[in-house]
Amino acid sequence: MASGLHKFTKEAAAALIFFIGYACIFAWLLFAYLTRRIKWKSRYTLLLFHVTIRIASQACGIAFGIFGFDNLGVFLAYLILGAEGYFTLVLCAYRFLISWHQHNLPSKESWLEPRNTKERNKTLEVLIILLLWPLAIYRYRKNFMVWVHSVLVIANTAIISGASYLAAGQSIFLACNFVLLFSIVQTIRKDKRELMTKGEGKIHPTLILLLVTWFPLIVRGIFGVLQSVVWEHLTLFRLAENYESTGMSEKFTAIEYCLGVLPEWLAAALLLCSYGTSKDDPTKGDGPVLMSTKEGDRFESA
Repeated sequence: MASGLHKFTKEAAAALIFFIGYACIFAWLLFAYLTRRIKWKSRYTLLLFHVTIRIASQACGIAFGIFGFDNLGVFLAYLILGAEGYFTLVLCAYRFLISWHQHNLPSKESWLEPRNTKERNKTLEVLIILLLWPLAIYRYRKNFMVWVHSVLVIANTAIISGASYLAAGQSIFLACNFVLLFSIVQTIRKDKRELMTKGEGKIHPTLILLLVTWFPLIVRGIFGVLQSVVWEHLTLFRLAENYESTGMSEKFTAIEYCLGVLPEWLAAALLLCSYGTSKDDPTKGDGPVLMSTKEGDRFESA
């Protein structure tokens, strides 16, 4: 029942702060696109998509902080958009690492997402995955990112489904974060060996930045698991303990924004900073190109 009188709560204030924070990232990305500093067909477009979702989520957070349960639809939208934001952020981190591979590795190829097909039709690939999944996994089983996308979709669905599957979904996200760490560390080790061969010793700053980005991601991941497994009284789905008539309690607001929203914003901001560390990177390769020889077709790096 509507109360007819609403006030600007601390929850609304917290949501507004991060709304402004994400709006700043969105504005810079838009400026970079308009001035052609970055291209639409780049890793930044996925980051822009993530930021757009988070802006919508924070807008719902502001509305929920003001109107409380007078508008239940806003609360549900806040929960769903929050889950989608975390999902796209993890994908962003993987995409930025893959992009570094494609720009800096001698082969111009990422071992996370190999492109060694004779005629790669991205539209056809997407349609096959959407229409034939999970059968499409077998077709692209050698592409590691297909597996990552698949398990993250399952995890995201589990989280959105509700409290019963929340722990399973959050655990999958946490596992994917540890796989990301392994991938970053492996890339750093290989890059360091390459530098030692050339007589150099400075690791690429983008790799260091990606490693730093992993820490807020893992904080967010651990918090998600603890919410669903250990700290049941802090989960989003326990209304009696964590909510008041006007929305979230002050204690729950502080914990949710410090351990949930803040790490995600930091990770997004750090990924954006890779623009400065990658300015001098070589151009991105087009992947292996099919070359015709007398012995038969073979692949050469572009």
